[in-house]
Amino acid sequence: MVLVVDDDEGIVQLLDTALSHKGYRVQTAFDGAEAYGHLKDPACKCMLLDMNMPRINGAELLLLMQADGIRVPTIVMAGFQDFDEEEIRQFENVVKFMPKPFKLDEMLEAISRYARPPTQTAG
Repeated sequence: MVLVVDDDEGIVQLLDTALSHKGYRVQTAFDGAEAYGHLKDPACKCMLLDMNMPRINGAELLLLMQADGIRVPTIVMAGFQDFDEEEIRQFENVVKFMPKPFKLDEMLEAISRYARPPTQTAG
């Protein structure tokens, strides 16, 4: 399962549709509080995480994951210019940083490194 976490419904819908068409199981959340419960699901293999969200933002969610020992590879998405990429890369779960707007094909390629659609088999 790929967890898509963003408060922008358009981005969530785009990623949900694209990933579903590629055979991924997708779970969506619109803030860190909603996403937190999904992170404990063993089926969660990768998370796409927006940083600027209400209630629990991306950085706060990364801190919670670190404190609770939740290890899900995370691709961080951020749309603001003054974002400190190096600071976020210090979180052990962050495997890639994708500035918004991102190219969908690049995002799908990054996801494929950490999650495999159930329709694919190893071999």
